[in-house]
This record gives sequence, structure tokens and C-alpha cells, in this order.
Amino acid sequence: MTAFVRNGAKEAHQAHSMTENELKQHILAMAKAKGWIVYHVPQSTMKNGGGKGYPDLTLARDGEVQWMELKAEHGKLTGEQAWWQLALPRMEVIRPSDLARGRVDELLA
Repeated sequence: MTAFVRNGAKEAHQAHSMTENELKQHILAMAKAKGWIVYHVPQSTMKNGGGKGYPDLTLARDGEVQWMELKAEHGKLTGEQAWWQLALPRMEVIRPSDLARGRVDELLA
């Protein structure tokens, strides 16, 4: 996992070049540290038609549930992902810049 340090310009550059997998690894570590349990939907499940478009991560803690769809900095939602976003009130689309600016910390607080 790439080191991720918040310090202005370096942080912004790291965020914009971060892959979805690197983003996922950071979020999984943060969620675990904050007491969330996480279900990750493997991409192979999606390709086989099971739950197409379902968010990448389902997180639960103390009766609270939220969903995260992880995207590269300029990645777009598919039509199916947009439908899930409408159906799930706490679904967030998370990009590397959200990690850099502290939005993920806020969601996992």
C-alpha cells in the first residue's frame, strides 16, 4: 500500500494518482481502525451478473450502515451504480481527493 501523508501539494498529487485498489486499501484500514465491519463485493461477482452496480463496500457499526462506491479521481458511475445510489440513502461515491481532504475520516467518525 502506498504511503499516504496529508501535507498539501504532495497529498493532492498522491490522491490524484491513486488507483481504486489503493483507495480501497486505505479505506479498509481506516474502517477497521474505527471499529467498522466491512463487506467488499468482489468484481468477479459483478461480472457474473450478481448485484450488478452494487457499491464496492458495505460498512456497518453499532446499527449504522453506509455504502461506498470507490472511483478513480475522474471515474464515472455506471447506470446501474446510479440506480443503487438512488436506492441507498447513505451511499457515497468516494474518490482519492475525498481521502485527501478528510471526507472519509468524517464518514467513518
